Amino acid sequence: MKTHTHSEKRLSGNGKRPAEEPAHRAPDGHTGQGSVWPDWPVHTRTTEERLLTALRSGRWAVSGAYTGEPSFEQSFAEAFAAFTGTTYAVPTCNGSAALTITLEALGVGAGDEVLVPGLTWVACASSVLRVGAVPVLVDVEPDTLCMSVAAAEAAITERTRAVMVVHLYGSAADLDGFTALTRKHGLGLLEDCSHVHGASWDGRRLGSFGDAAAFSLQQTKLLTSGEGGVAVTSDPGIHDRLYRKRVDGRGRREGTPPGELELQELPGVQGYNYCMSEFNAAVALDGLGRLDEENARRRASMRRLEELLADIDGVAPLARPPALNEDAAYQFCLRLDPAVFGHGAKNEVAAVLSGLLDVHVEPIDSALNDNVLYQPLTSGWIRPAAGPRRARDLDPSRFALPVAEAAGENAVVLPHRMFLAPPERMDLIATAVAKVRGQLSRA
Repeated sequence: MKTHTHSEKRLSGNGKRPAEEPAHRAPDGHTGQGSVWPDWPVHTRTTEERLLTALRSGRWAVSGAYTGEPSFEQSFAEAFAAFTGTTYAVPTCNGSAALTITLEALGVGAGDEVLVPGLTWVACASSVLRVGAVPVLVDVEPDTLCMSVAAAEAAITERTRAVMVVHLYGSAADLDGFTALTRKHGLGLLEDCSHVHGASWDGRRLGSFGDAAAFSLQQTKLLTSGEGGVAVTSDPGIHDRLYRKRVDGRGRREGTPPGELELQELPGVQGYNYCMSEFNAAVALDGLGRLDEENARRRASMRRLEELLADIDGVAPLARPPALNEDAAYQFCLRLDPAVFGHGAKNEVAAVLSGLLDVHVEPIDSALNDNVLYQPLTSGWIRPAAGPRRARDLDPSRFALPVAEAAGENAVVLPHRMFLAPPERMDLIATAVAKVRGQLSRA
């Protein structure tokens, strides 16, 4: 692919650039507003410069006229593919859109079944609904809270088309096991990497193992564009479908003269308008250059907190599989022992910790078979003409998820911005956790 001078100004080498102090933050990570925790999201002078470049370029979207320079969207796609060790990346307007087009690119459609972990954000299941398929909720491992390989194999039927593994709260699903499982049964493997941008399994980035992977770039994620998403693959056929699915079925036009559209109308693909804007792509491209350095800082602080938590009975972090040699955590999960805190203590613990730490600590998401945000039976996906089988298929209460149900009521999660603070500041978290245990413990 031709190298453009303007693109080189935006991005050098493999997408990395020297670390630059985020604007409006002191070098030690303080916000300048009295908080000991760094702000998120952050921006730099380079972010502002790239946004102004996009603003003044005359092209604000991939569907805008070609200016003679590569779009920010194209530059980000190339940089993110290189970052993840995949061949292709397709930016989207949000993570749910990335999941949707990835499912369709894998051939998932009406009547198919997709295995989805029973403990994850609702978008994982609702994206399956969106393509007309049936989300089959599968229980998780108690130490990683990621989908269980054994439970997944037991859930496979003749209608199963794909397995969606979610690398949750900085841990990871057993990729060796799931790769073997999907190959054995001829199923597609989709990785949801929205919690783990930049993490590696046996030296390869998460997202490069499945047939395709999806990432969210929502405001709170490790890599953010405000709202955004991206799908990656190394399969040229899947990439072609991904690209066209998110841009109303059109394809990229090579050799486009300036002033004309860089998209061409092609037959054969029903798509959607799920494109990322130039402004979002400019922000994401800047964040990508900082991601490795920020993740390294977070890892140092997370390791320190794990050392401190070892001395507090009844509270434990998630396990990291040995192959997860370089982790990255959108949220840091604290599992609460029901024998110490009582069952279902997540809301009370989250509230007390939030007050003590002056930061929003969240209760973990509840299992999807009893989650207020997952209501497929009240949605437009159930029609009277579909018959009772469709209602039975989509009824989340039909799934037994004992591990996910227990975990979904007995854990809280800390935002990743806390771990951009120096390791010595983790003492504040450990002290607060110990205090909460002293206040609420039933042991």
